[in-house]
Amino acid sequence: MIYNDNNNASVEKSVYSPDLKSGVARHGGSTPPTRTKILNIMIIPKVVHIAWPDKEVIHNQSPIILNGLRNLIDLNPAWNVIIYDDNEIDTYLKNNLDISDYELIKDKHIVEKSDLWRLIKLYYDGGLYVDIDRFCNVKLSDIIDEDTRCVLPICLDWDFSQDFMLTIPNSPIMAKTIEMILSRRKAGYTSTFLLGPQTYMHAITLTLFGEIINTDPGKEKFDEIRKTILECNLGIKTYNEFPPYDTIIYKHDKGNFKQGNSMLTDWEELKKEFYASYKLKHWTGEW
Repeated sequence: MIYNDNNNASVEKSVYSPDLKSGVARHGGSTPPTRTKILNIMIIPKVVHIAWPDKEVIHNQSPIILNGLRNLIDLNPAWNVIIYDDNEIDTYLKNNLDISDYELIKDKHIVEKSDLWRLIKLYYDGGLYVDIDRFCNVKLSDIIDEDTRCVLPICLDWDFSQDFMLTIPNSPIMAKTIEMILSRRKAGYTSTFLLGPQTYMHAITLTLFGEIINTDPGKEKFDEIRKTILECNLGIKTYNEFPPYDTIIYKHDKGNFKQGNSMLTDWEELKKEFYASYKLKHWTGEW
């Protein structure tokens, strides 16, 4: 079951394709991917994709950056970190989507564009997408090895973390999520939450388990999901996150926290301050 913008349940047909043409998975079929489709010969490329309107943000002295993006760069010197501004994200979508699909997203908020862009970027290039406001003090080499094909952190036993995506190129999970987002937009869905993290959750579960599991299925269900992922031998890793201070790439250490140019200590308040310095508001409109 999925839930539409009015919270009415509706049935969605199970479809899967590992093939992507112009950013859209097009082939139908109810069979989940085989081990071969996920465990291919590729390894995760050492590239990090960041979305932010100012490419000089790496020099910002906000604790959000000093304990996040700056740490990520310094801890992983072998990884190429690329920052994409709003215009680059829009251009990429225009160049990698069919015209009719681009029309669905061209006038939307940059957050909605970023939700789709990161999936297409990772499908074609692989690597890591991470939100700029995540803290980091764990090396990426500590969470992946040469056999890792995909990392799927779980947020609070609620859903799969959509602000951290680490994968090989040509991932069937990325393909399925792209396909479902575009299909739902064409069907008239408009909820940013549904078309972002909820569709990501639906696509992961449909791809791996052959069925859509909705967000917030309960701890017992996620325990089952974790057990299956760990036992499936598909090169998939997971981690139970309690953001922002206990995540797959951050373990809070008050003694080593870099205060930078702020007197604030609470992550939510730091995030507000950081966004305000760029005259940006949260996508929910709450601040």
